[in-house]
Amino acid sequence: MQDFVNTEIPEWARDDIATPDELAAWFRARGLLGEREIVDADAFVTARALRGLLRELALLNTLGEAPDEELRGAFDHAVATALLRVELDARGSAQLRPAAEGAARALGAILVRVLDAQASGVWGRLKACRKDTCGWLFYDASRNASSTWCSMSICGNRSKTAAYRSRRRAS
Repeated sequence: MQDFVNTEIPEWARDDIATPDELAAWFRARGLLGEREIVDADAFVTARALRGLLRELALLNTLGEAPDEELRGAFDHAVATALLRVELDARGSAQLRPAAEGAARALGAILVRVLDAQASGVWGRLKACRKDTCGWLFYDASRNASSTWCSMSICGNRSKTAAYRSRRRAS
C-alpha cells in the first residue's frame, strides 16, 4: 500500500502509473493482476483516486486529524467496486480477501492491506510528509510517533531553513 501511494512524487513531477498500461504493469509486478488481465479506463481513474485518498488519510495521521465527511464520501465512492469477502485460512482464522476480478481485485488487495494495517495498529504510524510538494508516505518509527517529515535531513531541513529565513526577513 505504501509503495502504491509512493508511485507518485509531486516534488519530482514523477508518476509511475501515469497510464492504464503502467498501472497494469505495476499490479503485475506485485502479483496483483494476471498477465492477460487489463486495466480499463474506469479502473485506472479509480486507482488514481484511491492513491490520492490514501495519501490524504496518511497526511491526517501526520496532522493528528480525522477525515471530514467529504473525504469519507470520496473514499466510499473509490472503493465501491473493490468487493471483499471473508475466508478461513488453513489455521481457521478469518481473513479478508478480494472477491472481484482484474483491476478491482488488485485494488481490493490494497484495501485489505489498509484494513490489516489498521487492525494491527500500524496504520497510525503510516504518515505522509507534511511538506506540500513532497507527500511521500513513510512509516514513523520514532518512539513517540511524532515524525512529520519523510526525512529530517531533506524535507525537515528545507522547512526549518525556510522558516528561519522568513523570521530573519521579518526582523
